[in-house]
Amino acid sequence: MQKFSHLMRRIPALLLILFLNPILGVAQKSLNTRQIPWNAHLKFLGQCILPYNMNFRGTIVGGLSGIDYNPQKNEYYLISDDRSLKNPARFYTAKIYLGPHSIDSVALIGVTFLKNRQHKTYPNSSEDPSHTPDPEALRFDHFRNRMIWSSEGERIVRPGKVVLEDPAITEITPSGNYLDTFELPSQLRMQPGHTGPRRNKLPRSKLPGYLTLTSDSKYNT
Repeated sequence: MQKFSHLMRRIPALLLILFLNPILGVAQKSLNTRQIPWNAHLKFLGQCILPYNMNFRGTIVGGLSGIDYNPQKNEYYLISDDRSLKNPARFYTAKIYLGPHSIDSVALIGVTFLKNRQHKTYPNSSEDPSHTPDPEALRFDHFRNRMIWSSEGERIVRPGKVVLEDPAITEITPSGNYLDTFELPSQLRMQPGHTGPRRNKLPRSKLPGYLTLTSDSKYNT
């Protein structure tokens, strides 16, 4: 387990900023009753900076793009937006320790590789550019003990090279094994012509990189 305190803030690194509910205890209890307090709000508690290119269990930690919370285990899941370039697509498990008024430290306790339909880790763009993911968001479904993650896809159209990979929303087990993929609207499919989404230029409100679940985890929005 690697633990990092707020004293490391001056190290050049990926910035992890956390907004936590000041009435976290009430919110956690409410998860069991599927109710969220009407007066719940966010409060900035601080930041923790991880060292640049930090190594954890043989992987390079960086590009942490999404975070979600498991209330049963009191742990967080952080997805990396590494396109399987430095290591296969993955997410990290972490513990976040709070002090009286701010974040005390963050400890990484695990790394999980995402698996595709063939139950293999995802390739990088040199190996198979049409099946290389661009991970953005990760959500934990505590009712069904599953996870949902999203990829922004890829669109490269130039002389001699065409790569069209649709954005995707994929359901997996907590161990990273593939379960299912959600069907997206046709307007979110990559096209070689003048229609369809562009690389990293989808409107944020329509981008599958921003996932939320309804309070009963029945629907993604």
